[in-house]
Amino acid sequence: MPLADKIIELRKKQGWSQIDLADRLDVSRQSVSKWEMAQAVPELDKIIKMSELFAVTTDYLLKDEPAPEGSPSDAPPPPPTEEPPQNGPAPEPEAPLPAEKKPRKKWPWILAAAVVLVMALNWALIAAGVLAYRVEPTPPPLLEEELPQPSPTPAPNMAEEAVTDTVTEEPVQEAVAGPAAPEDGMTEYVYEGETVTADGFDEAALEAMKEEYAPYGITCEDGRWYYEGRPIRVFTDVLTSNGESIAGGHFQGTMRNFAGEGDIDVRTVRDYDHCDEHGNGTLLYIETCDIHGGAHWEEHHAEEEHH
Repeated sequence: MPLADKIIELRKKQGWSQIDLADRLDVSRQSVSKWEMAQAVPELDKIIKMSELFAVTTDYLLKDEPAPEGSPSDAPPPPPTEEPPQNGPAPEPEAPLPAEKKPRKKWPWILAAAVVLVMALNWALIAAGVLAYRVEPTPPPLLEEELPQPSPTPAPNMAEEAVTDTVTEEPVQEAVAGPAAPEDGMTEYVYEGETVTADGFDEAALEAMKEEYAPYGITCEDGRWYYEGRPIRVFTDVLTSNGESIAGGHFQGTMRNFAGEGDIDVRTVRDYDHCDEHGNGTLLYIETCDIHGGAHWEEHHAEEEHH
């Protein structure tokens, strides 16, 4: 049985969801999904952790054979002993045969060699400059007076979640460049392990987003986003989350982000315990902040809730 099928079978025997197993292994739900779809292979430490959680051996997880070779059931039966003759002296007892050595298991050496090979390939990729983008350590928080002013051509950013009630003329969401981000338009970032990937949207996905945001007064024209006709400077929508802060360095999930020239910041508030048909948290309401009117976030619900 392949490793992917074994993970599914053992997880369901425990009555766990993919999220339950991901929490116990300290990985994202997307990682568990890729393992069970045979699109990726767990790392060695995760295999050892699963063997402890499921109370099975790593040998069972890594090998297809039901039992190792050389088990006691395969040993030949002992030779029959001859009875001594009725008359005459008893024969001398034969010396015991040396115990047969059990064959050594080869899989620990094979697994160790595979780990060494993977580490060597990773170092080679690092030297060649093609290793996947990894998130840099989170810098220390900036003081209020050190926050950057909005530039004429800001790059797509990650929005800071913590906002004080102090009135200030400084921006309330800090723009931080992301990997492979386009010059304008909405970008989707996926945080998985230490890897961050970014991608845009096709026309159908963009129309679906416009339909979802329209009841909250948010529109899009020619790659620019507006709230009630006012240009948006930073628009952040966290679709899925592991509960960690985006700025804390331990966030895992998916977020949409837009950065441009404008005078208002927008962010969404979602219920991650109740997901929609796309697996995203249910959109509850949005919050806006006028960057020229102080760092005060205002809550706005969909239009139909006001009537």
